[in-house]
Amino acid sequence: MSDAVILAKDNGETLAEHTLRCLRAAEILLRRLPFNDDVIAKLERDLKIALAVHDVGKAATGFQKVLRRDMGKWAHRHEILSAAFGSYLGLGEEILLAVITHHKSLPTDGVSPDKGCLPYEEIPWPTDLTPVWNEMAKEWNDNIITFKKEWKKIIAAIGWKVDTENIGLSPLWIDKSWLRRNKQSRNIEFQKRYYASVLRGLLVSSDHIGSNIRVDLESALRTIPLLNSYQIAPHNIRTFQRNAGKVNGHLILRAPTGSGKTVAALLWAQTNQKKNGRLFYVLPNIASINAMHDRLKSYFGDDNVGLLHSRAASSLYSIFESDGDLTSRLRNQGTARMLGSLAREMWFPVRVCTPHQVLRYSLHGKGWETMLSEFPNSCFIFDEIHAYDPSITGLTVATAKHLITKNASCLFLSATMPEFLRKQVLEREIPSISFLEPSTDEATDNAILELKRHNYEIIGGDIMSNIDLIVKEAEKARSTLVVCNHVPTAQQVYAEIKNRIKETVLLHSRFCKRDRNRIEQKIRESLPKILVSTQVVEVSLDVDFDQGFLEPAPLDALVQRFGRINRYGKRQPAPVRIFEKQLHRYNIYDKKFVDKSLQELSSLANPLREQDLVRAADRVYSQGYSDESKFRYENALNHPLIRDFENNLIAGINYDWVEDVIDRADGTIDLLPVSLRSTYEKLEEEGLTIEAADLLVPVRTGKSYALAEYVDKSHDPWIIKMPYSDTIGLNLDIDGDE
Repeated sequence: MSDAVILAKDNGETLAEHTLRCLRAAEILLRRLPFNDDVIAKLERDLKIALAVHDVGKAATGFQKVLRRDMGKWAHRHEILSAAFGSYLGLGEEILLAVITHHKSLPTDGVSPDKGCLPYEEIPWPTDLTPVWNEMAKEWNDNIITFKKEWKKIIAAIGWKVDTENIGLSPLWIDKSWLRRNKQSRNIEFQKRYYASVLRGLLVSSDHIGSNIRVDLESALRTIPLLNSYQIAPHNIRTFQRNAGKVNGHLILRAPTGSGKTVAALLWAQTNQKKNGRLFYVLPNIASINAMHDRLKSYFGDDNVGLLHSRAASSLYSIFESDGDLTSRLRNQGTARMLGSLAREMWFPVRVCTPHQVLRYSLHGKGWETMLSEFPNSCFIFDEIHAYDPSITGLTVATAKHLITKNASCLFLSATMPEFLRKQVLEREIPSISFLEPSTDEATDNAILELKRHNYEIIGGDIMSNIDLIVKEAEKARSTLVVCNHVPTAQQVYAEIKNRIKETVLLHSRFCKRDRNRIEQKIRESLPKILVSTQVVEVSLDVDFDQGFLEPAPLDALVQRFGRINRYGKRQPAPVRIFEKQLHRYNIYDKKFVDKSLQELSSLANPLREQDLVRAADRVYSQGYSDESKFRYENALNHPLIRDFENNLIAGINYDWVEDVIDRADGTIDLLPVSLRSTYEKLEEEGLTIEAADLLVPVRTGKSYALAEYVDKSHDPWIIKMPYSDTIGLNLDIDGDE
């Protein structure tokens, strides 16, 4: 490649080529904005100009040497040069703010960590041109003749009438308060900060999409599709589903598992979609998200539905068929990364995600500004909110309240939402919200409410003292589900049963992703004689066992487990035995709620009706949150970033701590079993980084601390020196302490 061009990427893409791809991406995004025509017209003008100048700082000779691999690293920020060029052109403050922060946050205030922040000493203020700035400016001016050739191509593409000969850099003329974290919100009016943040989000998203060379921008969809143009429901839908589709506004929908809640929710979304409104389907865990992603693609098409969670690339990679050769696997890995990346940008009109991905925006985590352009007019379906941690519930409700002020519509969906959560949490905070559930007065609804799928029995003792009973009954049935509350319990029970019934399978969270995928796929294809599992079966598998044995749990969790037994109610009521005692300590569930659940359950007549279970769950949680949970919920509900949105909005920053709070909200860390180390390193060498990452096992953070002497932190990722097998998973039991 000749030096007579300015590069933007180390793959040989020139500055003009990259900028034009970013402009094409921006053109697509601008047609999908939920704003009025005047706002879009202003954004279009400013965004094109911002994109035109956003990377011109890369013309500096040092940066060009890095791209040509003539130098290892250039220790300066090209976007500061870009902003100085924009300042020379007299661009507006909001544009300059978006340009200078499109990679890094505002300079540190001396209190915040400086990681990911712009270096203040490089910024050219009129009265403070530092030696380091003068050196940066010299490097840029040394390439000005070559740069002019690229610049002429860029401005021609957007039809910008600007001098192409008399160009240069100038000190930033904007108010210094823009770049001062502790002054911006006091000295810059909210509307300017808000607009600068919207512009920054669009600039960053356009840059990321344009940089992804796998994205076919020329054939991309140009508008947000109308949800009601897709066929969602069969002709013979239930009355409550039809009624959900008639609700214009916020809604709480409570309906039994298997009754068609998802269809009802999507019918509601079809009614409530507004101009360029997106759909966010929010679920509490990754396994259920992956399943919903597949389902929504069947309704709205592959091109419209994105998958958004911390392990999205891995989940997408597992979908693709491969010829098994390295080339095919690398190709699929690239496609998976592209789709995972696009899901984080303003691309897919329908997205399935965890609540943490929504909260990442409302708590101003990395990339939060895209929320400002995506969330207005959108529909949000929060599924199974009763399963959220109280803090996450509080943050989610606070976020929903804020979204509503931006013309968004919210639906809360649950099979067993407790009455207190509906009345004390949702209806108190969102007074305009409606409530809907199947009615006994409607024949199609009553059929599901009267459905009798299970005969329960509460058995004395714990699960290990009843192994003989489990084996005896399992030998009579085609398929049996055994659910434990802890991984070590499941491993212990599996070992005992496997000795007697060979066709026994174990599933829990301490398998690496590779092995868990394999086990789950095998279960989907054919149910084993016995599946021993933990809570993961409640969310990850659409299965239908003949009978079940369950460790004690709160009633809402038991209902989810019941839903994996005689799932569709097409057989005679199935036997479900619940053990009175838990084998290990109660560190997952509140014992008070477990005991009350068993008490309420024991008062119900066999066979169980769905509506009886819902009413019993109401009674279990009649007193609402415990004192500690209530404190955590209310503390989160009143989070200042959400509650006082205007005063706390600072354009050009994101909070690094949000990444830790959100990504580790489940309290886990990924560790590499020592027995898989050589396989991991081989895959890394081959470039198969997704397959390598699929060998990691999630371990609760507290447990990893207790196992510190068995964890090698000198390796990246950390290595856990404990036994692992593809049938038992990671065994963390030390002398029986688990």
